[in-house]
Amino acid sequence: MKKLHAAVLLSGLLLIVLYSCQKEASENTIPEGQQRIRIRMSDGPVNYDAVNVDIQRVEVLVAPDSCRNRSNEDDDDDRGGRGDGDCHYDNEHDDHEDYSCMIWDTLDIRPGIYNLLDLSNGVDTLLASGITVAGKIKKIRLTLGTQNSVVIDSVPYPLRLWNNYNRITINVRGEDIEEIRPGDLQIWLDFDAGRSIVRIQNNQFILKSFLRIWLPPQTAAIKGKILPDRADAVVSVIANNDTLVAFPNSDGRFKIRGIRGTTADVYINATANGYRDTTLTGVAIQTGRETDIGTIQLRN
Repeated sequence: MKKLHAAVLLSGLLLIVLYSCQKEASENTIPEGQQRIRIRMSDGPVNYDAVNVDIQRVEVLVAPDSCRNRSNEDDDDDRGGRGDGDCHYDNEHDDHEDYSCMIWDTLDIRPGIYNLLDLSNGVDTLLASGITVAGKIKKIRLTLGTQNSVVIDSVPYPLRLWNNYNRITINVRGEDIEEIRPGDLQIWLDFDAGRSIVRIQNNQFILKSFLRIWLPPQTAAIKGKILPDRADAVVSVIANNDTLVAFPNSDGRFKIRGIRGTTADVYINATANGYRDTTLTGVAIQTGRETDIGTIQLRN
């Protein structure tokens, strides 16, 4: 009986392993003529308790390979530079682009409310993924719901959509996409909470979404630890004429990603209890790597 039980147990384990291998192979298999797209989301933080954004749909505009072979449309978005946060609202202006052979594909998401402040200090989340027709990704489109809010001193306030525009479109260039393997693509979206919230009166706020695309392999990161926690420090990194901000966690640790350039200035602003600010200038950074500035002990 013991041998029989052992044989049954071994058979069960083999079946589990076989199922797991088949499932993994199935998940990694991309049908011919199609591609997998993943969109990850991070946040540029702001000094609020929470910033809740209601995301209901994520779509991508794809120019199929057959479409691109008939025209030069795939080069349109590579001819000139663009600033970060190259996004607009669908109701804001006409695009004047020929969509005749392009396809809007809807990706799989968990529709609902995302607290952007959960995605700071090096944290991100898988926002959307799915299989689309093979081709060049031209745009990403987010559709927002109405359950948007900002929490300040534990009090929630509604975030009204700017001009009631609920669809935001972000232009995509070829260099914005990370190819994990052929036909398996990844895009990183930074939803900058600090630039997206507009206070129009004391307790009235508008959400005018500011997003940018960035890639870890094409940018640098700076991390460190700021003590003591009671200094309520704010860390700012200025590089390549851009400013990125972080609020250290309760243990003092912070991480700022998406930095462009070869050097950066780090400003540590102590906002409480009489602690003095600290500045680190000319910090060397390197594309695709993290620079650790170590532990910074603020003095009063």
